[in-house]
Order: sequence, then C-alpha cells, then structure tokens
Amino acid sequence: MKYQSLLLSVLITGSVSAQNISPYIINGNPASIVNFPSFASLYFDDGKKYGYTCGATMLNQQYVLTAAHCIVGDESLMLNSRVVVQLQNETDYVNGNNMASRGIEYYYPDNYVDDENVLWPNDIAIIKLQSPLNISDFSSLINTTQNDNYPINPGNPSFVTIGHGLEAGNVEGGTALLKTELQLIDGANICGTSNKQLCFDGAIVGDYKNSTCNGDSGGPVYWWDGAEYKQIGITSYGPNECGNTTSSYTSVFTEVYDYQDWITSVLAGTVEPQFKANPHDDKFRANEEGGGSSWYQLGLLGLALLLRRRNR
Repeated sequence: MKYQSLLLSVLITGSVSAQNISPYIINGNPASIVNFPSFASLYFDDGKKYGYTCGATMLNQQYVLTAAHCIVGDESLMLNSRVVVQLQNETDYVNGNNMASRGIEYYYPDNYVDDENVLWPNDIAIIKLQSPLNISDFSSLINTTQNDNYPINPGNPSFVTIGHGLEAGNVEGGTALLKTELQLIDGANICGTSNKQLCFDGAIVGDYKNSTCNGDSGGPVYWWDGAEYKQIGITSYGPNECGNTTSSYTSVFTEVYDYQDWITSVLAGTVEPQFKANPHDDKFRANEEGGGSSWYQLGLLGLALLLRRRNR
C-alpha cells in the first residue's frame, strides 16, 4: 500500500491563491479554538512569499510540538518558519490577527527516520521560538498518565483530531479550523505500527471515513479523560487517499507519552538542537501589517511546502 505523509507537497512557481493550499479534515465540523487553545500553525514566510505548512501545539510560551517530517530535510523551511497560535481561520494570518513568532531552534530525535518504508519512526519535533508569546503554559494538556490504552469516558467524544488540512479524498477545501472524531484500533495487527505510534480508523460518513489529511501533519489528536481533552498523539501519516472507505485505518499518530523524557530534556535545555537559525537573519513579512492580499507568490525553486499529512 502506498503511504502519504500528511504534508501537502506544493512545488511552485507563480501565483497561488490562499484557498488553493489551505484545506480541511475529512468529514470535519467547525472547531472552536476556545476548546483547543494549545493549537498552533506552522507557516513558511520569507518576507516575500508565505504559505501554511503544518499543524502543531504549544507546550508553553516558547516551545512548540509538531512532527519531525514537517521540518526535517528542508533548511529553507527551518530558516523561514513562523508559528502562529490559535488560528481559527487561515485568513486571520493574512490579516495579522494572531500572535506569531519565528522558529529559531529545531529539535527532533536522533533516531527519527524520514522514510516511508519504515513508517517514519519517532516522528516528533520541538521548535523553540525566537520570542516568547503571551499565552498560557499548555504543558498540562499533554497526556502523561496513559500509555497505549485510553479508557472511554462519558461526557464528550473519546478521540478528536483538528486541523486545517485537505478534505474528502485529498480535495482542497476552505480555511476554517475543523475537527473530526476517530476510533482507536489495534495498531500492530491492523496498521503494522510500533508501540510508539497510535492507529485510528474513522466512521464512514457519506463517501469517506473520518480522517486527517494533507495539511494536518504535526497537529494533535486528543483523548477525553473525563474532565478535559489531553493530547495523546501527533499527526504523522495515513493511506494515500484520505478517508478511503476500503482502507483498514485512516490515520497514524506519534504517541507523545513515549517521549515524555525527551520533551522534558528539551524544555530543560539539556538537548542540543539539530538546527539553529541565525536570529539576525530574519526577513519576516511582519504580520502586523495586516490586510494582505489573498493572492501571493510562492516562487521557491525546489521548495515543497509540506502541507502534509503523511500518506502511506
């Protein structure tokens, strides 16, 4: 089976509409950022060109959790990545309505392998921001108690994922933040995943299963613990056609519980970054200018904007 990283590859010269590279979760419903305040978005922005790349979550005011495949292998992205917090609609970035900060240090495990053939093991990354953002510390929203098994609790859907990725069958959609419900299944026997990954299926609604898709990479899957939603995974990859009803699963996530010690070490400053950007080399198209055009140039030779979710 062909797999797909949940990054939308857009190779690009010429004009591209914001609508063209900014889409949806499969079978998604509108999600309120108020209910998912740790959600963040990664953008490529070099001062002349910009575009949405991946989802993420804020750990605290200066550290961001995402997928390694969203950043590894593309120095241009790491030099020009911006993290935007609590983006309800992608048009809010164009209008300068949300706080944003440049990524300055990039961390991912030494044993991360960017390879479809081994299903992207250890697909987790942390970005340190150049300037802290005026937000809460959201580290308490990361699951630190459950591993592999997550009890079903009353009150809300058990597993919810959110994002700005593509919609039904890899089709471009709108710009709003969406959510969908998933079902945790046996990863080893159905998906061939390791015990550091979580495998999900989705209910069939219309012609597609509930699923993540390209553009949702790096974003969260949450588990309802009976009192609040805790992040248990990071969107990594899925079947080549998002939401395909013939696939035995729809989405695979890196399980964050297994990386608690690594996350703690990065936050404590005891891990060296894999890449460090020059803090003085910043051509940021300042969000404060607001009122940007809905059309923009993405003329990067060879740069693939990873609006991705991985497809397998």
